[in-house]
Amino acid sequence: MPNKQKGLALMMLVFVLALAITAYSLKAFNTADIKEEKSMKTAAALTEAKSALIGWSVSHPIHPGIMPFPDRSGDGNYDGNSDCFNTNPGFNLLIGRLPFLGQTAPCTAPSPGLASSLVDGEGEQLWYAVSRNLIRSTFIPTINPSIADAPLENWLVVRDKNGQVISDRVAAVILAPGAPIANQDRSGGLAGPGAYLDSITITGVNYRNDDYTVADESFVIADDLQTVSTTDPRYLQPYEFNDQLVYITIDELMLALEKRAIGEVAFSLRNYYTASAGVSADRYYPYAAALGDTNHTCVDGVLQGGIPLVDCSTPSLSAFLPAGWFTQNGWENFIYYAVSTDCNFATTGCALGDITVGTQNNVDALVIATGDVIAPQGRPSAIEADYLDSVENYDGDNVFDAVGTPLTNIYNDQMLIVAP
Repeated sequence: MPNKQKGLALMMLVFVLALAITAYSLKAFNTADIKEEKSMKTAAALTEAKSALIGWSVSHPIHPGIMPFPDRSGDGNYDGNSDCFNTNPGFNLLIGRLPFLGQTAPCTAPSPGLASSLVDGEGEQLWYAVSRNLIRSTFIPTINPSIADAPLENWLVVRDKNGQVISDRVAAVILAPGAPIANQDRSGGLAGPGAYLDSITITGVNYRNDDYTVADESFVIADDLQTVSTTDPRYLQPYEFNDQLVYITIDELMLALEKRAIGEVAFSLRNYYTASAGVSADRYYPYAAALGDTNHTCVDGVLQGGIPLVDCSTPSLSAFLPAGWFTQNGWENFIYYAVSTDCNFATTGCALGDITVGTQNNVDALVIATGDVIAPQGRPSAIEADYLDSVENYDGDNVFDAVGTPLTNIYNDQMLIVAP
């Protein structure tokens, strides 16, 4: 073959090889891009679902803090509804798909759903398991800060890929099942959790995301099978796991519930203030109740203490009490109240406001969500330090920590300025 022809043939071979390498690279890049896109979609769906579920629970108009039952196939379909149960449910009834529509009887009305059907990167609907502590069944649970450390049953548990506990204070888990793996068969549309959720063996212990049999059932966050080599000695082979999950702790839920509770109190106090007189120069807030008084009776002249629910000599409180769920769940025992010396029945008008909250001066009234007790606190008590967690808050003067002061394991006060 002439040298010129040999050169052309070599150039053609190089060109073909380059095309093949380019095509392979593009395919690899496309595969990686698709995986990343699916992973991002799953993460976004789980984040949105967690936010929506907390919002649904906290904003419930009758039982704030309650959680919906899952959508199960036991009624013949997965229809997006929360499938309620009117007797104390077995744990197997507390795992299913995340409901996004209304609630079936005998759920408590009103019965809106999460309003959005969320799917993971594989197009599968999300799954959900909930602690029995937050479910309405034969009784309606009392939900206030004390439930976090003294639940009727243990909270759910979430573990990492090594079997170590991430949290044992889990109110609910939300799971993305991903594509079918191993022998999972999802045909027919009615398959149970085992066809969607996976199991993993860690140091000889098998943890199953599809199995809910005890109050403190464990759910696992582990590596996706696509990232695990079939020869990796750290994993029991064959390794079949692609669940992704997020969880809601009772502490996260309670933090949001406390914000709603002090918001309800502030709303009631503002209404009382508006109705107290026809003109602002004559208006005022009610006196406080004495700390430790479980009846929460207003006491003439008391400017700091518990929120008042029973009249003293000032005009009636009855038309301005928080919503029924508030006292039904004992939230009055977790709120501290302070009113300015120039904004009460004896001295009206709120001309200056002598309460300081952080750097904000001239505050007329303040409410604080005290959270549950932190050792060595004990309640009921007449001592401020058994309710409030910093010297600034419990030293008896009119100066308090700022709104939004970071919470810690020894500080759980949440301040809300009532006015101005």
